[in-house]
Amino acid sequence: MQKGFSLVELLVVVAIIGVLAGVGIVGYDRYVENAKQKVYAQNVQTVVRAIDFEYTVIANELSSAMNEINTDGTATGMKINADTTCGQFVYSVKEHFKDFTNPWFPDKKMITIDTQGQDTHKKGMLQIVCHRGGGFQLGWNCKIQDSLFHIIAYYEDGLAGTERTDTNSLQGGSAVSNATGKKHSEWFNRGYTNVPVADRYNASMPFMTVAAGQALCGTDGWSNAAIAISTDASY
Repeated sequence: MQKGFSLVELLVVVAIIGVLAGVGIVGYDRYVENAKQKVYAQNVQTVVRAIDFEYTVIANELSSAMNEINTDGTATGMKINADTTCGQFVYSVKEHFKDFTNPWFPDKKMITIDTQGQDTHKKGMLQIVCHRGGGFQLGWNCKIQDSLFHIIAYYEDGLAGTERTDTNSLQGGSAVSNATGKKHSEWFNRGYTNVPVADRYNASMPFMTVAAGQALCGTDGWSNAAIAISTDASY
């Protein structure tokens, strides 16, 4: 006599295999997501450290290795220097790290140079903007040593101010989603951050009043036109 498995036994085995496969898929998806988060965070820190380094180089009148790029994307044929403006510098950074792609959308670039609000950005974008004054469109004419570079990393799709809780300091801040409690974004203030309190439009932040900013950087080019999210980073 030959004995086999009953239909019920086979169904139980199939169900067990299905459960194990489902657990494995969930675990693999979590592993992939964590890996992307780590790559993104490492790339963000690399860019922030590079901005710190170049700011120190210029402030100490040393020679930079980063090519100077105009705000229209054209190369000047020079390295960034003490006369390079904030606008030129942020585009130079974008060009220097042009191989950094969005971990969640590898066909898109990671860095975007724009003056749009957080709610318009997507996961995996890294927004860099000149922010010497009280808005993203102010201070693009400042020389590097007088500039404030505002860098925002997006760990989730952008949320409006009412949908997130922000924490700020002179050196940066972060936001969490009110709905999920997860980290939504993180930002860094780099460059000339330790400005006199009397020159700040908000005592706890490094952004300057219009009068103080223009006295430092000049009025010509102080206010910049709005800039859309970079097309090679938008999705």
